[in-house]
Amino acid sequence: MRAAWRDAGREGEPRFAALNHFSLGDTEEQSRAYLLDYYEPMGREVAEMIAGGAHRSAQAIKEVIAGFAEIGVDELVLDPTVSDPAQVGLLAEVAL
Repeated sequence: MRAAWRDAGREGEPRFAALNHFSLGDTEEQSRAYLLDYYEPMGREVAEMIAGGAHRSAQAIKEVIAGFAEIGVDELVLDPTVSDPAQVGLLAEVAL
């Protein structure tokens, strides 16, 4: 992507951002239900894939953060899939 950016004569560097869904604690059922409902308009297969791809453990979240950092992502948005504000604190304990 960076080479294509330069080849197109663009200045500076491209900015890479990514989104990842997560939930922590005893929330898998709520998380899956939310993602299935939200992505259902894209088709059940897509919704199932996205719901199954959410990270729901501290270790999985640490690995996804490290993986995106390794490939040079500039910004990673970790999107909670459960409406409990405590998810932010739980994520901070894992990510910071």
